[in-house]
Amino acid sequence: MRAIKKGKEPPKLKPYRLQVGAVYDGPLFTTVKDQIREYLLKEQGHLCAYCMKRIQANSMKVEHWHCQDNYSTEQLIYRNMLGVCKGNEGQSPDNQTCDTRKGNADLLFNPAAPTHRVQLRIRYDGYGKISSDNVTFDVQLNSILNLNWTRLEKNRKSVWSAVTDVLSRTQGACSRPQLQQLITKWSTADSDGMMKEYCDVAIYYLTKKLNKTK
Repeated sequence: MRAIKKGKEPPKLKPYRLQVGAVYDGPLFTTVKDQIREYLLKEQGHLCAYCMKRIQANSMKVEHWHCQDNYSTEQLIYRNMLGVCKGNEGQSPDNQTCDTRKGNADLLFNPAAPTHRVQLRIRYDGYGKISSDNVTFDVQLNSILNLNWTRLEKNRKSVWSAVTDVLSRTQGACSRPQLQQLITKWSTADSDGMMKEYCDVAIYYLTKKLNKTK
């Protein structure tokens, strides 16, 4: 999970929202939804808001952080929308992740809410496990989002290992400028606007190293 900076809402959304009786996935919503997907992908670097897996317009869902069933007044509010992966739809609940596993459950923190400061609440370890110092949120990462599903852990561990491998090949101790350069590399989207999958694992590890380096 990584912090998301929300931009302006898609221009087609407001006129649709102002129509009498407008609802999410209502009549004439298709082109609006296509634009919502486009905007979410751009601001999230084509990564799932929860697991950081690669998503595309044809392989994603539009998630409502506050679910539509319980918060109907927020169903057309852009700041309540996130782009997420399909979370193993159709598989057993044990294998489901992200929004598919979440359903109508509430989460304590929203990755797109600046005041929630998600980037300061998430921890990763060398085994690929994600956790939080906040006890409630830590439980939610597992029971609601299932972000420590085996394959996700494995993918995050691969990123951690790739970063440690790069550092091990550096002659001597890695300097602050070298670490900062690596952080910038992992924090920057490519020419197609795509961030590296699970990039915040690398950023978390490198930032820890940077803070310990004089």
